[in-house]
Amino acid sequence: MLKKLFVHEWKDCWRLVGLMNLIVIGLTLIGTVVMQSDTWSFASENAVIRLTMTLYVMAYIASIAALSLVTVFFFYNRFYKNLYTDQGYLMHTLPVTQHELIWSKTFVALIWQLIGGLVMVISIFSFFFSMLDPADKKNFWSDMFEGLSEIPRTPSVAVVIILFVLIAIVSMFMNVFMGYAAISIGQLFKKQRLLGAIGIYIGLYMLLQMVSSYSMVFVNFISIDTYSYEKMMQTILTLLLVVLLVEAAATIAFYFISAHIMKNQLNLE
Repeated sequence: MLKKLFVHEWKDCWRLVGLMNLIVIGLTLIGTVVMQSDTWSFASENAVIRLTMTLYVMAYIASIAALSLVTVFFFYNRFYKNLYTDQGYLMHTLPVTQHELIWSKTFVALIWQLIGGLVMVISIFSFFFSMLDPADKKNFWSDMFEGLSEIPRTPSVAVVIILFVLIAIVSMFMNVFMGYAAISIGQLFKKQRLLGAIGIYIGLYMLLQMVSSYSMVFVNFISIDTYSYEKMMQTILTLLLVVLLVEAAATIAFYFISAHIMKNQLNLE
C-alpha cells in the first residue's frame, strides 16, 4: 500500500515542482548563452540591454529562492491539507497506517528536494563558470583537481567527509519531519491552526539551534589545545558527531510526534 500512496503523491506533486525546476534550468541556459556572447559587454552602453539584464538577474535569483523555499513549504502544505483538513476524512479511512501516510509523503518530498538541490548547484556553477575568462575556464578543472589532490588522505579526513554526508542526509529528513511535527502540534489548537503551526515551527527551529550551539560551545570548552593538526581534527570530528547526534535525535522525535498525534489525537477541521 505504501507504493500506491507514493505513486499517488508523486502524480499529484510533479507538475508544480517539476515546472519550478524547468524554470531554473531555462533561465540558467539563457544566462550561460548570454554570458558567452557579447551582449553583457554592451549593457553599460545600452539602457534597454542594461534593463533587460537587470530583470533577468532578478528573475534568476527569484527562481532560485522559489525553488529552495517554495518546494519545502509546498510539501508542508500538502501534508496539512491531505491529513488535517476535510481531505483527511478520506485519507485516514484508507487501510493504511499513520507511518505509511507519513513516509509516502516524505519520500516524494525528499526526492524533489534532492532534484531541486542538484539543479540549483549545477545552475549556480554553470552561471558563474560562464562568467570566467577563456583562460580561467581552461585552467579551472586542472586547478580544482590539483587543489583536491592536496587534501591529506588520512583516516580522519575520510571520517570528516563521511560525517558531512551523513549530516546532510539526516538534515533533509529532519527538516521534513520538523515541519510535519509543527503542523501536527498546530492542529491541536482549536483556532488559528496554521498560525499555531508556524509558531511551533519557529519555536522548534530556535530550540534546535540553541541545543546545537550549546553543544558546540561545550565541545570547544573541553577542547584544551587545537594548535596541533591531530587535536584540531579531533575537535572537528567531535563537533560533527555532536551535530549528527543532535539532528538524528531531533529527527526521530519529530517523526514520532507526528505519528503519535495522528494516531491518538487526530482533530480534523
